[in-house]
Amino acid sequence: MKRYLFGAVALAWFLYMYLGMLGSAAAAPVVDGPVSFDLTRVRVSEVAHLMFRDVLRSPYVLAPEVVNDERLISFRFDASKKSHADVVRLLQSVGLDVTTRGDLDVITLSKDLEPAKEVFVYRPKYRDTSYLSELLRPLFKGQFTINRTIAAPVAGKQSDAASPPGSAAALVDRNSDSLVFSGTANEVRQLEKLLVQVDDRPGEVMVRGVVYEVSSSDTDGSAFSLALNLLGGKLTGGLGSSNALDNFVRFKNQTIDAVYSVLSSDSRFKVVSTPSLRVRSGGSGRFTVGQDVPVLGAVTYPGNGQPPVQSVEYRSSGVIFDLQPEVREAVVNLNVSQQVSNFVATDTGVNNSPTLIKREVKTALTLADGDIVVLGGLAENKESAGRSGLSFIPSWLHSKTNESSKTEILLVLQLTKI
Repeated sequence: MKRYLFGAVALAWFLYMYLGMLGSAAAAPVVDGPVSFDLTRVRVSEVAHLMFRDVLRSPYVLAPEVVNDERLISFRFDASKKSHADVVRLLQSVGLDVTTRGDLDVITLSKDLEPAKEVFVYRPKYRDTSYLSELLRPLFKGQFTINRTIAAPVAGKQSDAASPPGSAAALVDRNSDSLVFSGTANEVRQLEKLLVQVDDRPGEVMVRGVVYEVSSSDTDGSAFSLALNLLGGKLTGGLGSSNALDNFVRFKNQTIDAVYSVLSSDSRFKVVSTPSLRVRSGGSGRFTVGQDVPVLGAVTYPGNGQPPVQSVEYRSSGVIFDLQPEVREAVVNLNVSQQVSNFVATDTGVNNSPTLIKREVKTALTLADGDIVVLGGLAENKESAGRSGLSFIPSWLHSKTNESSKTEILLVLQLTKI
């Protein structure tokens, strides 16, 4: 009996001591002591962030190149050695520099780790240097350099003087024969691959045209409908659109020579001009047959008792044909302007300067290779009345004549990609 009593007392004492130890352990405060780091494959930027936030607990700034640093490192750090000098040595070992400015630490990438720059010089084969640099500059961190010159007042000529940096002239005229790029070796290799693809030959087009002056009567209708009736009866299967507009129609799978042959068989169609231009994509071409006529311009007053100076300008008249094509993979966007004009004597208040009479059409078209278009609608109506007879006889005995004429300009174009 005494043996069992002694065992119960011993068990109770053991439980008391064990529970007391648990209670004292639970109530013991947490000591904020040093913590060691043993990390694997951590970004350099995260290491810098960890050291200053959790170890030094001081204000800091990470430079953008440090934030974007994708290098991975593995390290072990004893946080009991948490002096500022220890942290700086750790960061310097991975290529970071720490600059202290007052209470603020600025962490930057060491200059020794900056990638070496290479200079690459490229002489374009087909494209302009400004086109290449503007197209590729957003893809690279390196710098593109091209020569810039000031445009001369005379069109088509340039001055040899260098344009001031940042001036408007430096942004207007940027013709150069070389493209210089400064960047890393990896960027240079990427640039070489891209230049082969983007420095390709720009497309070219050949535009042949025939300008007709059509004389017709009221019973014939418009010159456009008259031409459509002639072409529709002989160029079977060539009409590209069944819903022809009032002044536009397109033919496919035909040649302009066939259209010319059909329209020339009618005496009402008179050929005014047959322009033919070859133009590259993005360029402009002009075909002019006529004359430059002097007309009065502005009047300037020099002052100081000097007489006013009357300027004279020369304006073109005749048959003027302008083109601006943009070649795409499947189609060609074409801006076309056709003008037929002439000068006549002025019978208004400005008798010293002639009057320009013109018929002009400007339009923007989207054409495929080989398409033929017919543009019309430039009509001119003239009416004249006359009377003849002796002056001493009554007017009702005079002979009277009334004459009316109608002419219209018709433009036929064919576009061929080269």
